[in-house]
Amino acid sequence: MIPLLCSTVLLLPITTLAQQASAAWRKPNVTVVRGDRISIAEAAIEEGIAFLDTSKALFPDPDNSYGLSGAFYSQLAEFDLATNQTKYAAALQQYFLLAAENLGELGGSGNYGHAAAMAFSTYKNPVFLQYAEQVWWAVNAYTLTQKNVDSGTIALKNFTLGHTCQGITIAGGTFREKLDTATAINTQATGLSALLAEATQDDLYLDAAKASADFIRAHLYNANNIVQDSISARANDSCAEAASEFSSDSGVVIEGLAILYSITHNASIHDMIGDMLTSVIPHTGWQGPDGIIANGAEKTSDLILPRALATVKARNATTPLLQSYIDAYLSVQFNAILDLATVNGSNIYAGSWIGPPSLAFSPGNQTNAIQVLIGAINIGNQPSNSSESSQAGPSASSGPSAAASPRQKSKVGPIIGGVVGGLIVLVGLIVGALLCRRRMRSRANAEESPVAGVAPPQVTQVTPTTVHPFELRANHAPPSAMPSSTLGSPIQSVAGHGNTTTTLSTAHGTRSMSAGSSTQESTALLYPSNNDEDGDADEPPPDYRASEFHK
Repeated sequence: MIPLLCSTVLLLPITTLAQQASAAWRKPNVTVVRGDRISIAEAAIEEGIAFLDTSKALFPDPDNSYGLSGAFYSQLAEFDLATNQTKYAAALQQYFLLAAENLGELGGSGNYGHAAAMAFSTYKNPVFLQYAEQVWWAVNAYTLTQKNVDSGTIALKNFTLGHTCQGITIAGGTFREKLDTATAINTQATGLSALLAEATQDDLYLDAAKASADFIRAHLYNANNIVQDSISARANDSCAEAASEFSSDSGVVIEGLAILYSITHNASIHDMIGDMLTSVIPHTGWQGPDGIIANGAEKTSDLILPRALATVKARNATTPLLQSYIDAYLSVQFNAILDLATVNGSNIYAGSWIGPPSLAFSPGNQTNAIQVLIGAINIGNQPSNSSESSQAGPSASSGPSAAASPRQKSKVGPIIGGVVGGLIVLVGLIVGALLCRRRMRSRANAEESPVAGVAPPQVTQVTPTTVHPFELRANHAPPSAMPSSTLGSPIQSVAGHGNTTTTLSTAHGTRSMSAGSSTQESTALLYPSNNDEDGDADEPPPDYRASEFHK
């Protein structure tokens, strides 16, 4: 016992240093008050709404911004959840109705599922849950089961599947593209499965999320706990890897694991999250010494990693020290966005957070920035469901930023810091021992954590119209156990019936439409080219991550 204790004492300072903001990070503290942070995020969202096409509720040029509209929808719900209000509840229902025919495709469709799941978590309106479930079934048709792997075939692809990579099954991977010759499998289904498991407590979704997590752990982690982009599922490719590293890939995994932990309270998942955070946050593959996210040669930004970090904190899925580390990192991004990526008063943000700013609106640039602005709203607030946060570790409001200022030259600081650090280590050991005993007694019957760090808003039904759920385009149907009313028949969420006419208002004007419009009419409205017999109606939109984030 004594040798173990001694080794723990020696290792704790090393671990602590790995979880502190680097002294080179640019502005790891937020000085803007919370009310102003809310206003800044809201103004950026309203700017995005002003650029939505009123006839489709999509950003212009949907072939290239298809997935980003879904990401934007999610941000409306996330903003309301972070601020405990329902400002965008009614608008989101109208947007989903107008964009309905987009939901059967891959790439962006996962974003629409995420948005619907977040809307359900925020507003508790069952129509959003049914939207999310239908997207999940569409994407699930491209997710490998063990049966697919054993047979070497999947109906939607025209090549033979490999069985294993390094002796481990590839079941749980999801094809990145709908194209029947595309072989890359990656992580994109993880978050949606976890969100639905959290919302429904259905083992179907929980098992899918666990399978995705197992696939990621076995095949996409590198030696540094960084997630690689994808591997090939084709038998003759020898599991060829796309070894590129982007912050969004690790972000997808962190977000999914955080949601899984909120459901299962599994200690191994908690440890995986901690390991990833200590590797991903300081990783130099997508940022310089200043700590500002800058992917690739063009130094592009990202919405997924900031969203993932906010998810970890909201669900109390890591230690108090790492929550402070997250706050410092999000503060760096927030300050960079305001200082370097926008012109004061424009509410339009550039794609690179290291500058220069831009006055040209881009859906990808705007949604990337909005995600950080939302994530920064509750910086410094401890999750309301936290039991650990009140017992040990520094508060998130103080964070690790005191170690980040290069201007402190006094010798007194290091001396005091050493004394305080030693005390923290000793107190940490004592509290850690107590926590271990408490966790051993309580983990088996732990209750499910609330979804966010603030109390969910109390919402009355806001649906003014009959809303049609999305139809699936994939050649896959849910089992008979799934209610048929969720697939293709109107969902009555309030007393309104019949062909109710509703009006969608944006900064560009208003538009009336019938809630009873058919699927075929929606298709013609959203994609007039689908009526062209010479066109390829099955051609999917481009992968939003490749066109908007991974430049």
